[in-house]
Amino acid sequence: MAAALLPPEVVGVAAGVLTYSFICLASGLFLLWLVWVHDERKSYVAMLGFFVTLHTLASIIQQIHTIVRWRDIKTEQHANVVANVGNPELNITGASTGLDLVLFYIQYYAYNVESLLVLFWAVELTNSVFQLRITKMYRFHASLVAKATAAILPAVQMVLLRFSGINKSTAGFMVLADIIIVGGFAAGSIMLFAILARYLHSRITLASWNVGYGQSASGSGARPRRTTIYDKWLVLRFSVAFGALSLFQIIVINFQLRAAATNNNNNGANVVPAEPDLSADRARGDFALFAPAPTAVLFAFVVFGTTRTFREYMWAVLVPRPIRDRVETIIARKKRKKKKRQVGGSVSVVHSSSAIRDVEREGSGGGGDMMLGLRDLSSSNRGGEGKSDEWPILATSGSVRREQGRR
Repeated sequence: MAAALLPPEVVGVAAGVLTYSFICLASGLFLLWLVWVHDERKSYVAMLGFFVTLHTLASIIQQIHTIVRWRDIKTEQHANVVANVGNPELNITGASTGLDLVLFYIQYYAYNVESLLVLFWAVELTNSVFQLRITKMYRFHASLVAKATAAILPAVQMVLLRFSGINKSTAGFMVLADIIIVGGFAAGSIMLFAILARYLHSRITLASWNVGYGQSASGSGARPRRTTIYDKWLVLRFSVAFGALSLFQIIVINFQLRAAATNNNNNGANVVPAEPDLSADRARGDFALFAPAPTAVLFAFVVFGTTRTFREYMWAVLVPRPIRDRVETIIARKKRKKKKRQVGGSVSVVHSSSAIRDVEREGSGGGGDMMLGLRDLSSSNRGGEGKSDEWPILATSGSVRREQGRR
């Protein structure tokens, strides 16, 4: 009955966006599981996975709340706009109140953490590409400080936005709200362009290209070597993730600017509608705005959860053994056929001395050329190791001669 407050023609759209969001949430939890079992819980992949999953979870809760109380929520938002017209907080929150306001700040906190994480990760990648002379211990502590800063600084930012009274100044409020997102985008872009320029320079000059970030440390003694979760496509994966996050941030800032353009009270220029907009079109627009946030976590899984290490682990753990055995048998058979064509060509391989005797009997009436070919074939395979070879040739030129002596 409460759900009937939502226009019936919008229920399908709301259900579709909510289902899509749950799929995205599952992919985020899956990525977190992968980094957990690979002991990469302090990595940038793990932290990005956690915060994109967090803001997706908050978005799902807000969607459910909106579906159940959509008409009441729109009425409360309209009253908030009427009472606080010109307040810059409305530019970023969309006039949210109560539970929706709390959920918004959780999501906005996560957006800013993600921006800083990407920025600091870009710094470490730049250091690896340009091979700056920084000690390993210093890099380790600097990385921990950077990750802690990425988690703490946006929390301070949210407190200031909500409780410092800075909303008395529209310019000051908007600068504080967007400084991390805009600054992270600008600095990260500079570093990413530097990395790409270094890569292009290495291709032009035929210099070596090696990104040392995340390489496995060699094991010593009884301590096993840990498998890295990164691969040779790390810079490309990071570039794609940076571009996607930047696009999402542009969408967020564009929403704020559009809201700011209508949220002003200068000389009565802003005219607030007398009644809240409860139309189906408005409802569709509200639920469409929920889609970009969960997409970020799905994209994070596609980009960082598909490295070779993760693919092999998922194949070994999630695929039933009979299917794995069947697929691996087919692959092995194809590899053997390919190897046989490359090594043996169209020459038939003789596997035993009994086969040689049969050929000798058939060629006793003038098969000297055939026997000569057999001797040449056996001599060419003298490097075999018997049953240890994939295609063993058990007869050597010496065994052929012994067979001839017995005859």
